[in-house]
Formats: sequence, C-alpha cells, structure tokens
Amino acid sequence: MNTEVVLSDGQPCSVRRLGIFELDPVLPKLIGPFRYTFTLANGQVVEEEYDISRITVPPAHPGVPEHEIVERSPQWWALLEWQTYKAAVEHERNRLQSVTSYVTEVSGYIASTCLSEEDRRRVVDLEDWKLVYHSALVPQLTPEILAKTFAENFRAAFGGLEIFEALSKAKKGSGGYDAIRAWEIQAMSAFGYKTEEEWSDLSLEERARKVAAINLPKIMETLEADKASKEMDRKRG
Repeated sequence: MNTEVVLSDGQPCSVRRLGIFELDPVLPKLIGPFRYTFTLANGQVVEEEYDISRITVPPAHPGVPEHEIVERSPQWWALLEWQTYKAAVEHERNRLQSVTSYVTEVSGYIASTCLSEEDRRRVVDLEDWKLVYHSALVPQLTPEILAKTFAENFRAAFGGLEIFEALSKAKKGSGGYDAIRAWEIQAMSAFGYKTEEEWSDLSLEERARKVAAINLPKIMETLEADKASKEMDRKRG
C-alpha cells in the first residue's frame, strides 16, 4: 500500500509501505549492550550488563607489569576493572558503528524501493526524510505491547501473573526462536491475509489484538501443561 505525504515543496509524494518483515534480509546485525561475567564469593557466576554511561571517572591501570600481579591482589582487581572498562569502551564503539550502518542501509533501501526516482530528488531536508521514513516503516510488535493487549483486551493472567511473566517461569526446552514473529505469521494466515503488505496496513493495536486472540488459547494450554508437569515433579520428589 502507498501512503501520501506532503514534502517541503508543498506537493504530494507517494511512499510505498514496506512489508512487515521486508527489512529482515537487508539489515546489518545490531550489537546489544556490553555484558560481562563475574564470580561471587560463593562460586556463583553472574552475568550483568555494563552501563558505561554511569562511569564518571574511568578506572586506571594499576601501573604494575601484568605478569607481576598476584591473582586476587588489589592490583589484580584493579587490572580486572580496567580491562572490563576497556572492553566496554570498544564494544560501545562497535555498537555505535553498527547503529550507523543500520541507519544507512535502511535509508538506502527505503529511498530505492519506496520512492519513485523523481520523488527521491524532492527529498531535500531532514523533515522530508522523516515523513518518508515513518510512512515506509511498519511498527513492530513487542512483548510489552502484547502483554498490554493480553491484560487489557482479554483480561488474561495465569496464577496471578501476567502472561509473559508466567511464560518466563515455565520449563524451557533446548530450542529457541522469535515467538512473537511466529505468532504474527500464524495470525496473518489464520485471518486470511495473503501478503505482508495487507497485514501491515492494519494498525499496531489491531495486529496485537489479532495475534493475542489466535495465540492465547495455545499459551494457556502450554502453561497448564507446565503446571501439571511441575506438580508431578513435586510428587515424585
């Protein structure tokens, strides 16, 4: 479907809306936040996100040759803190570079596939580009949006927990996939939408309601089965 916007020259411009998953094959891989592991005194290994923005005074190198540092000495801990900080700085540099690549590639793809050659020449400033960009992109479903839909539209909960919190406590197998993506494709098929473009014409809220309606019964079955399995485990144990 095409959306019409008015550019800074005062004339209308037709922008093709992308399919909901159309950008998947063309996007560079974005890098997530820097995470590091450390061992507690009881031997438990913990993983946490390193928030480099909270570091006001960067840690300093202990100033001792590393081969002379005794493990778990004050110098050893200082070196470990310095090394972690340096790794976080490099990770953040790579992350920002990946974001820049992401924006550049998305922009190029939208310009080349969503606008006519004539209209591309009319996009002359940032405001023009924002109109085109937001008209072409399709809002993505998130766990937060679906959680709100489950709670508000279906009054859904399990054992006093909201649906995603209950799912997080269920037993997990060894496999993994993007469940929300799979649910959305199932909903598209169940409601008879033949193409992604047709589906993406729906508002984000309507897509969320349809996805929730199709998948809620299966989710409840999964949670009930998990509850029964845990009760059997308790009886055996």
